[in-house]
Amino acid sequence: MKVRVEVTDDAGVKSSIEKEGDLQLEMLKQATIKDVLKFLEGQLAPISVQGAYDPDGEGLTIKERLASFLRYDHQSPQGWFTSSQVRRIYEDKFEESVRLSTVSTYLASLHAGGILERKGSRAKRQYRVATENLKIPVLFDLGPGSPEIETLSVNRDC
Repeated sequence: MKVRVEVTDDAGVKSSIEKEGDLQLEMLKQATIKDVLKFLEGQLAPISVQGAYDPDGEGLTIKERLASFLRYDHQSPQGWFTSSQVRRIYEDKFEESVRLSTVSTYLASLHAGGILERKGSRAKRQYRVATENLKIPVLFDLGPGSPEIETLSVNRDC
C-alpha cells in the first residue's frame, strides 16, 4: 500500500511525502500517521518571520504592532502572559510608553479576533497566542474493499 500527501503553497510550489508498506499492521499505520502529521505541521506552519515581520513596527498602529509582536517576535512572551508583562516588554522593545488599559483593551480585542486565547478571572486574566487545529481527512486504502479514513489533527500557529 502507498500513502502520498502533497501540499501546494500559494506560489504553486509543491511538497510531498510518500510512504509505502503494509499498513494493515497497526504499528506501521500509526508510524505513517505520525510521519504525515510531522510533514503537514512543517508545511502548514506560519511563514518565516524573515521579511514578514517588521521588528520596528513602523507604519503600524499600536494594536497592529502588538499583534505582530506577540505572534512573530522571539522576544514576545512564551506561554501564558498578563497585560502587565506585555506592557513591560512592549515598552522596552519599542521604546514607547503605553498605558496598561490600552494594552488590556487590545489584548481583549485580539482575543475576540481569535488571535489570542484567554483564561482566568478579570483580576487574574492571562493570554497566549492561539493555535488553529486543522482537521484533515486522509484515505488509507488497505486493500480490496477496505478503504479507511483517518482524521489527522494538525496544530497550526495563527
